[in-house]
Amino acid sequence: MAGFLKSLASPFGRLFRGRPPGDEAAPAAEPRRGLVIAIGGVGGLDFCGPALRHVLAGSGLPYDLQLFPWGHGFGRWYADLSRVADRDARAALLADSVRKFRADRPGEPVFLVAKSGGSAVAARALEQLPPGSVERAILLAPALSPGYDLGPALRAVAREMVVFWSPLDVIVLGAGTLLFGTADRVRGPSAGLVGFRPLAAQAGPLGKLRQVRWGPGMAATGNLGGHVGPDSPVFLRKYIVPLLRPETADRC
Repeated sequence: MAGFLKSLASPFGRLFRGRPPGDEAAPAAEPRRGLVIAIGGVGGLDFCGPALRHVLAGSGLPYDLQLFPWGHGFGRWYADLSRVADRDARAALLADSVRKFRADRPGEPVFLVAKSGGSAVAARALEQLPPGSVERAILLAPALSPGYDLGPALRAVAREMVVFWSPLDVIVLGAGTLLFGTADRVRGPSAGLVGFRPLAAQAGPLGKLRQVRWGPGMAATGNLGGHVGPDSPVFLRKYIVPLLRPETADRC
């Protein structure tokens, strides 16, 4: 009983006596180190970025996550896809954001995670950055043409660019881009359906390109191979979060 009364009295006693020696307030949390920028697809309906934010918050990685809006508004998918000058202007702003972060916090890693049409924004931003500005770039279901020249973008990547593509993404990145064109304005299947087809996959900066084809084993994560598959939090936790560790060398 005495111990119970003492436990009740202690908080009230502190109101008058202050904290006892050695009972200082916990130190403020250290500022987060590193930045992940998520670039969603066309049409202003982004599930991937918020899902990645949720997953990253529970990962223990000391990073901030920034959602980078770049489109013309909800439902305006064709404007996002076809207005190249607007997209390039947003890509320039993205490149500026990376430069500012690197200037303010040198030595801390930056990662780009782009989905679908947002891959074009990421690629154009990378093309404007100095070598090694970004630790890794991850393109999910990219709506770029298979022959898009990734060389200039890869020079800005310190480690690698990882591309996730699926032969089952036939509605959006097959029929869709055949009818309406890819983000780089080529009518035909996207790299998110068939992969990129570089002229010399192991030459120069293209040696940093790694492509991951969808496989049946990914279905257990909620990624069934369609266009929304990479939005699955379980998929992001298993396949994407490990790539956000600077020291990671594992293969998917």
